[in-house]
Amino acid sequence: MADFDLFVVGGGSGGVAIAACEQCPDLVATVLELPSITPVTEMIVGEANLGDRVAVKSHDIVAAPPQTPCDVAILRALLQVLDPEAARRAVINVGQAMETGGMICILSRVLADSRLEPVQTVAQNLVFLNIYDGGQAFTEGEYRGWLDEAGFADFEMFGRPDGRSVITAQKRD
Repeated sequence: MADFDLFVVGGGSGGVAIAACEQCPDLVATVLELPSITPVTEMIVGEANLGDRVAVKSHDIVAAPPQTPCDVAILRALLQVLDPEAARRAVINVGQAMETGGMICILSRVLADSRLEPVQTVAQNLVFLNIYDGGQAFTEGEYRGWLDEAGFADFEMFGRPDGRSVITAQKRD
């Protein structure tokens, strides 16, 4: 078995958890998703024949922290569909479930603090603002603040050529 617990928060179809388990034969993952989505996630995980390694749990991360602790949490394209306060609460709730030394990984579109770059993210932000109630691309400073408040340190951000970013941080003592 894996020596850490992986949560995919707002895991949608379960694709991230499925891919991770396919690449790491000893990995066990949990997808946390809203109750309206979990039946679809369960079906897709079942079709991938990974129901014994990918658990699917109904959970609203904005409302409460997960009941069980984790060592690694991945949030992919989740925070950008939330308003700023809900995004902040989601990060704090993940932090409350995170083991000391655990890692959070946020895959999202991140704006510079000026909100004027990267250009691809500024353009995509117009879509977020028009589709989601309160959803938007957030700035590096906003992510840093939320992660600090949630008890994370060692913030790192890596930009990708397509304008998306990967943020990592480690849960401090």
